[in-house]
Amino acid sequence: MHILGLIIITAAVLAFVPSGFATDTVAWGSPVDGLRLGIAYGPDASKLILRVMFENVGSNSKDMLIGHEAGSLIYDSLNFIVTAQDGTKRVGFHRSVYIPTAGLVLPFSVPFSAGQTKELNFPLTDIIFPSAANTTLETLLKQGWSVRVQFEVNQRSADWTDLSRPWVGVMSSAQIAPAH
Repeated sequence: MHILGLIIITAAVLAFVPSGFATDTVAWGSPVDGLRLGIAYGPDASKLILRVMFENVGSNSKDMLIGHEAGSLIYDSLNFIVTAQDGTKRVGFHRSVYIPTAGLVLPFSVPFSAGQTKELNFPLTDIIFPSAANTTLETLLKQGWSVRVQFEVNQRSADWTDLSRPWVGVMSSAQIAPAH
């Protein structure tokens, strides 16, 4: 029953890139161990969405630890790094990282076949930058900050998941300018 729940959650959260998708609009980072990370703004500017794409550009299948599950998904493997025009940098996180958890915490991993691309969509208001006043990505982009996304899975987390083909490392998207 738990496996069925994970499959349903995976289907709801991760989607294949739409057939009309234009690759030149994605800010791809350099591949790391056969995978690369890219970001773009949502296809409809009025929806204020940051699209985070993972692509297996290698020839081997990989299992990626996207985050953790504790009643809901926790995207703790993603860092959202913004840069101001003066070079100041800040690191933000998905809102789920701040939700208190109690009870069983399980890994949330997704298999990636060679050549496969998967996408996560995040409303800009769900990316928070801790400070005296929790600022959202939407607010910082309106102030002219640019953004890139970093994804990291360390060996300790990969060992805990007991995946057969775990991806371990740090990869980053390229940086993109504010949405207009």
